[in-house]
Amino acid sequence: MQSAPAVSQIPTNSASIRTAELFKEQQQSIVKHTDLLFARLMICQWLAGVAAALLISPRTWIGLQSQTHVHVWAAILLGGIVTSLPVWLALRQPGQVSTRHAVAVGQMLMSALLIHLTGGRIETHFHVFGSLAILAFYRDWRVLISASAVVYADHLLRGFFWPQSVYGVLAAPIWRSLEHAGWVIFEVAFLMISIRKSRSEMLVVAERQSGLESMKETIEQTVAERTVDLTREIAERREAEKSLKLSQEQLAHAQQIARLGSWEWDIIPNKVTWSEETRRLYGFAPEDSGCVMEESWKRVHPDDRAKVKEALDQSVQRNQPYNCEHRVLLPDGTERIMQGRAEIVLNESGKAIKMIGTTQDVTETRQATEALRRTEEQFRQSQKMEAVGRLAGGVAHDFNNLLTVIGGYSSVMQLKIGANDPLQRIASEIGQAAERAGGLTRQLLALSRKQVLQPRVLDLNEVVTGMGRMLQRLIGENIELRTVFDHSLGHVLADPGQIEQVILNMAVNARDAMPNGGKLTISTSNVTLDQKTMFRNRGLEVGHYVMLAISDSGVGMSEEVKAHLFEPFFTTKGVDKGTGLGLATCYGIICQSGGDVRVYSEPNRGTTFKVYLPRTNQSQESLVAIQDSKTLPTGTESILIVEDDFSVRRLAAMILSECGYKVQEACNAAEALALVEKKVRFDLVITDVIMPQMSGKELYDRLKVIVPKTKVLFMSGYTDDALAHHGVLEAGLSFLEKPFSPVRLARSVREILDQASAGKNGKE
Repeated sequence: MQSAPAVSQIPTNSASIRTAELFKEQQQSIVKHTDLLFARLMICQWLAGVAAALLISPRTWIGLQSQTHVHVWAAILLGGIVTSLPVWLALRQPGQVSTRHAVAVGQMLMSALLIHLTGGRIETHFHVFGSLAILAFYRDWRVLISASAVVYADHLLRGFFWPQSVYGVLAAPIWRSLEHAGWVIFEVAFLMISIRKSRSEMLVVAERQSGLESMKETIEQTVAERTVDLTREIAERREAEKSLKLSQEQLAHAQQIARLGSWEWDIIPNKVTWSEETRRLYGFAPEDSGCVMEESWKRVHPDDRAKVKEALDQSVQRNQPYNCEHRVLLPDGTERIMQGRAEIVLNESGKAIKMIGTTQDVTETRQATEALRRTEEQFRQSQKMEAVGRLAGGVAHDFNNLLTVIGGYSSVMQLKIGANDPLQRIASEIGQAAERAGGLTRQLLALSRKQVLQPRVLDLNEVVTGMGRMLQRLIGENIELRTVFDHSLGHVLADPGQIEQVILNMAVNARDAMPNGGKLTISTSNVTLDQKTMFRNRGLEVGHYVMLAISDSGVGMSEEVKAHLFEPFFTTKGVDKGTGLGLATCYGIICQSGGDVRVYSEPNRGTTFKVYLPRTNQSQESLVAIQDSKTLPTGTESILIVEDDFSVRRLAAMILSECGYKVQEACNAAEALALVEKKVRFDLVITDVIMPQMSGKELYDRLKVIVPKTKVLFMSGYTDDALAHHGVLEAGLSFLEKPFSPVRLARSVREILDQASAGKNGKE
């Protein structure tokens, strides 16, 4: 017996996908309807079973007592149990495979119950065949198998244990169950054939419906495509008509935007024609079109006519493209730069008969190229300055060591010889030369912000007052210098020499902005910022500041100039009148000092620079004491000098020995640690920062473990970034920059030792 075709047997290629979808939709619809049919049918069967039990055997006798027959309760309870689950599934989950198999099992169990209630009457056996026929509505042969299995199992078990409930006799042989099974198999075989045929018909219907849908889609697509084609053809025809009408106008407009014109030279008749844009670029009149080539040269700059003629002749003679850049003089006297290009057209014999070309106004392009060249030159200059800064930073250590020795020994000579000694002037000149060399190194490092600042607590009022005479001589007599001070001005922590350089550079810029004289005003005030402000991508945080304002009544600046004001090499002073480094250096100094600067200016309205420096609560040092270069403090403490440069080490040892200190020397950190480990006590260790094998900071960290009470003074001639990398510029550490004078060395040593002594006494 052949089984009915499954859905998986349906072709699944691209042409049959829709057929399979339609077949599945149709099958699912039939299954859902059959589920709902059985939901109603099984409820009716249950009620019919209860009615049959009430009619056939409503009561039973036990002795003299009569009571409800057990069949009635079986019809009510068993019938309800068998019916409830399939009905619930059919109503809640129609279409599911589990639902129809539950219905099949329930239907067969209900048939078994009806056979039992009627005492195995043959009429009720037909209920099984009717149920199988109705189950065939599912078009699923597997449901018939489930139902048949339930029927056979019921007849086999009940026929063996309780034959009267199935066959209506007290005893029945086994062949009775096989007989009934044979009838069921006979019916199921025919039902399966019917299901297979029904499914085949469903597949044919699905294929026809799919074909109709495909045909409909094809027709609709064909109509749509043809409609689109017709619409496009009509639109293209209209667009072609419109393009043909406007092509000349569009070409002329495009040439005008690109400042690119076309021209044509018929060589044999020597006739030149050109486009409207070419006529406009050269300033020709409309009637000039069609003139001879020589006549068209009248707009070419006289100095470039020979070049143009030579380029045209070579192009015609050698049959090569024409390419020539030349100047033109327009009727209003304007000079423009044109780029001409053309190709040669040859006849069959290879002779040039025509030249077709273009001409483009490249004036702005050439100007931009020139500006780019100047920018590249400035960039190269910037790279040179960066190289100078790196070179200065690289040699600063050795150079500052030499300056330390030169300046130190010149100062010692001045202290040892008499004031009237002829060598006094020579020693003074040596010392001044060493100071100028040290200043030169700091200036080279200023632009790249690599110099080591020597910040002090300053009163900007005193700084400006001290520069008064120098500033007046610098700006000239035709400029009035005014100062407006806030007498309650707070203090700032900054390098006085660098702040003076900022003021000088800004004063020079103000002077140059007032060539016919004017007014320069320097003012100070306390400022509190309650919100963060930004300038040149740098933020000025909320806090208390001291403001130094430098204002002039000069020519002022545009917004474009202000945007580039602090860039290196940017200047508006002309050739040989400025390097463009002054304000860039000022900006670097101010930023390195923890401050910022703002610029306020308009053309012909003057300029104001406002420098903001953080306010400090530290007390101001006496400038007189700082400038006293003749007094060397003395002492009797024990000092260890760790320096890998022999000359610097010997100089420092000599100076401190003459000041009364007990001095020992070490050429490196390892030698210094060896002395300390031998229990040699030192009140102060003076160490170079960068040395072979072990740095001064590493030596400091070792000493803090071995002798934590020993004070350490760092000294170095390296730049700020190198020292920051070694961590010796941190707060709480003492540092002495090279080159240093004997006075600075002696004062620094005395200050550290006095601070240590004061701290010890305070603890006591």
